[in-house]
Amino acid sequence: MIYGYLRVSTGKQELDNQRNAILGYANDHRLGNVEFIGETISTGKRNREIYQLINRLEQGDQLIIYELSRLARSMSELESIRVKIAERGTTIHAISQNLRIEPGGDDITTKALIFALELSAQIERQMISDRTKSALQARKAKGLTLGRPAGKSKLDEHRDTIIDYRSKGVNNSAIAKILGCNRQTLTNWLNLHKEEFNA
Repeated sequence: MIYGYLRVSTGKQELDNQRNAILGYANDHRLGNVEFIGETISTGKRNREIYQLINRLEQGDQLIIYELSRLARSMSELESIRVKIAERGTTIHAISQNLRIEPGGDDITTKALIFALELSAQIERQMISDRTKSALQARKAKGLTLGRPAGKSKLDEHRDTIIDYRSKGVNNSAIAKILGCNRQTLTNWLNLHKEEFNA
């Protein structure tokens, strides 16, 4: 099996970019059809889809990700996940780093490369977080409103995607997983827009 793992914040553009990159990589390397598994960055560790996916992996499977940082929140978690995937006999393809990690890739060179890449990603995440906090503090100091405007849903930006998937017969549970939200959240959103979808 060929799996594409998507882990995003909330933006549809980020989701689409990862999906397109994975599909392009799979096509270029003639890996076959890709089954996508997706979740949001805010998902709690115990409920993360990656751990459920690992339990499904079998010898010879291929796991395609956009970059290593999509797999884990920390270097220790990344190494733990990498070992679990290797034990299942699955190869990891990290597109942006042009990295292919074979199940037997337990040598010191591979470990050092993974460590260096994840350390770099972790530093970048911290810098982005610091910049975001500074920007929010600046907005607050100016008396500007923070957060999503009242009456707005995070699913509003995924309207076209939801319409597309529903027109293709994709069920709500699958759509919710792809968008990285709770199924009930999607159901509530659809109920609010039922006139549009029943038109």
